[in-house]
Amino acid sequence: MGFKEDADFARFVSMGAVGTAAVADDLREQHGHRPIELERYAMANKVWQTKVKRLRLPDLVCTRCGLRVESRAKSKLGLVLSHSDARDRAWDDGGMRGADLYVFLRADLSTFPPYVGQPFYFTTASLREALDQAKRSAPKAASEGSEVTLTWPTWVPARSGTFAGVDEADRLVCEWEDGSGYRYWQWRNWKDPRYVYLESGQPILADETILAGVVSPPTDLSCPGDVWDLEASLASTNSSDRYSAIRAAGAADTTELTNSLASIVDGEDDWRIRLEAAASLAMLDPGAWTDSILEIAHNVELPEDVRIEATFVLSELRTAEALDGLATVCAPDSGCPSEIRAAAAWGLGQGRIARPEALLPLMDDDDLVVRLHAVVALEDLPSDVVEILLGWLSEGKTTRAATATHLLQRHHEVEALLTAYESGGVARLWAIRGLGALPEAEVRESAGTRLIGELEVALVPLWLGQNDWVRGEGQAGVDALDIQKIRFDPHGPTSGNDEGHLWRPAHS
Repeated sequence: MGFKEDADFARFVSMGAVGTAAVADDLREQHGHRPIELERYAMANKVWQTKVKRLRLPDLVCTRCGLRVESRAKSKLGLVLSHSDARDRAWDDGGMRGADLYVFLRADLSTFPPYVGQPFYFTTASLREALDQAKRSAPKAASEGSEVTLTWPTWVPARSGTFAGVDEADRLVCEWEDGSGYRYWQWRNWKDPRYVYLESGQPILADETILAGVVSPPTDLSCPGDVWDLEASLASTNSSDRYSAIRAAGAADTTELTNSLASIVDGEDDWRIRLEAAASLAMLDPGAWTDSILEIAHNVELPEDVRIEATFVLSELRTAEALDGLATVCAPDSGCPSEIRAAAAWGLGQGRIARPEALLPLMDDDDLVVRLHAVVALEDLPSDVVEILLGWLSEGKTTRAATATHLLQRHHEVEALLTAYESGGVARLWAIRGLGALPEAEVRESAGTRLIGELEVALVPLWLGQNDWVRGEGQAGVDALDIQKIRFDPHGPTSGNDEGHLWRPAHS
């Protein structure tokens, strides 16, 4: 998969990540839970080529009560779940217990990040109870595990308005925003029990409200409080229970469980559970445990999926020790594979805490993948980093100067670019390039009287290029049409030369 394919896939993954984050916010703000990410990267859309064989787990877990939550954000709202008859691939496999929640919500991918609507919650037990009413799709190819989709009957109105109630003929009565009314009788074809999810007078949002269905809604979504016995779960024979408790133990800062976690590191057979135990210990005692994770990332004898997972763990720790470790992993002389180095660079810029200055040595790295990750991961430009980048503009090394220009322009450092222009020399040329890539209005507003005649003359052609539709929205079309200009003369050659067959030469 190349960068373009990665971007396309990331847009798709964004739907799930943004949906899961929205569910976590709703559980936290409206229902008193303390959810954390249980399935790593459930709330991220970064695409990696190295595939990690993780445990199959729900997206979220509440560190107070242990509730597990699986989020399903789709462009078309409905109670739809993937299922396979293969071992451990059923819709409710992966550690979902009866009281755990599936959440369904609509996501709109036409914006970025995607928009998500209101979440609708259902327990695993209630979905199981209505399983006989779920429609089963035709299976996908065997290469995809012969997977099917299960769809429970629901009604999601396509118009906005207000729910008025159920009439005497057992129809769902809606009053649309334009004043018209509607009575939905088709739900009478569903088997009992049937449920209405809105109270009379509640609003309906088009395509975002599940008004009725055959799955019973939960009676109470409130967190019951700190009722989870983490120590008991750490000793469970069930891998999902142990893993969930391990993740929660570190996030909840339960220092009294240090010995229990250490015993898992020493005695657990599954490397994934051992690594997570070490991760939680590194949260509780970073000085004692971060090096054990770093050793995994550096260990050339381990599979790359294990090493990159250890790198991800380091990026989730909010400690100086973890940042130090990431810096050694991404260093040019680390000996780590390209994507593991890139993952470490990504963690230095996009992890739970950042160290932007540590990314600068990677900006002219020989490895393009590492270099790109370092450039894009850099989220903020502190003043000391800006000063270093200004130095790069005038030192004469093209790779560094191009990187500095891109970063200063990307982060809208107009003042810094103006300073570079005023310094003269080759830095002036790079500054013109950077300023010319920024919106004209933004530069004019920031520059004020510093936008002298000579600089303005240099920038105006570049700004005009920003409004060049041929090079903008039309470029893809021009490129596509340009390669379609080969036309051989349908009446035969006009000369004895073979080239006479070509009626319209392709533009080169």
